Amino acid sequence: MHHATPTGGTVPACSVHTIAGRASASRTHHAPRSAPLNGYVQEPCPEDAGDHVVLADRHPWESPLFALCAAVSAVVVGALLHLVWSVSGSPTWTAAALGAVPLVCWWVRGLGYARERAESPRISPTQFPEAYRIVVSLAGEMGLTRPPEAYVRFGEPSPRADAAGHGLRRYLILPGSLFDENGRPRDPDATAFLVAHQIGHIAAGHTGFWQRLATLGAELVPGLGASLARTREYTADNHGLAHVPEGAHAVRLFAGGSHLYLRVNLGEMAARASVDRDPTLLVYHLLSRRPGNARRMAALRDRSRRGRVII
Repeated sequence: MHHATPTGGTVPACSVHTIAGRASASRTHHAPRSAPLNGYVQEPCPEDAGDHVVLADRHPWESPLFALCAAVSAVVVGALLHLVWSVSGSPTWTAAALGAVPLVCWWVRGLGYARERAESPRISPTQFPEAYRIVVSLAGEMGLTRPPEAYVRFGEPSPRADAAGHGLRRYLILPGSLFDENGRPRDPDATAFLVAHQIGHIAAGHTGFWQRLATLGAELVPGLGASLARTREYTADNHGLAHVPEGAHAVRLFAGGSHLYLRVNLGEMAARASVDRDPTLLVYHLLSRRPGNARRMAALRDRSRRGRVII
């Protein structure tokens, strides 16, 4: 995916480029001016100041489930502190137990970030430049003050991308299967949709440390934390559809993989979401942290109905 140079002369210092493969949506994206290698735009383009930030709706169950998960987490923390106090009778040990949970959470997130920095190539203007322009462009459209870092993880067959954070840093992980031997996206629209989906997680606050900490206790309740995670996947899909509607077929990657996804009939698979029902399937959906592929396809095809979370 590349920015096409406008015809009829030299590209001005702050020109508007059209991303190839997304022309069907008749939308333009501003190329960042002199973006440094660390992934942050130093000099915003004056034309960008008037850009309209495209917003996407949250899944209607996300906020209620977040409140419920936070309440359950508060109960779990209270029970933990009561247990420590009952056993030790020491305010020091009780305070240590209270501080240990966020400290461990912080270190786990930090180690995940360290893994990508140590092992994965980083997307930059000189490394995977087409993907870099996608990330910078979509981050601006979603109102982020700076683009997230992005890394390419090779050696994994799954086409699933990921978004995470540590401290004030936010970053994306894109699977190497999305790129060809020249480092260009195999399917520019699908890649852009997956990037928009992951940046949608960041824009919605899903990667924040305090949000994660506030819902950590809910993971102890089977199905509760997973249900919140599924609503967030639907919310991120809403971001992807709002910004890259022509790339919605990217969901077929999860069903067919990076080589056979074009053989997956999205309509046929989406139709199964309303007819495939039995107790084992219900339990599977309840415990899964991602919506089933059939349900996800159905939610993307029929925008009059929100994605199904439980039944």
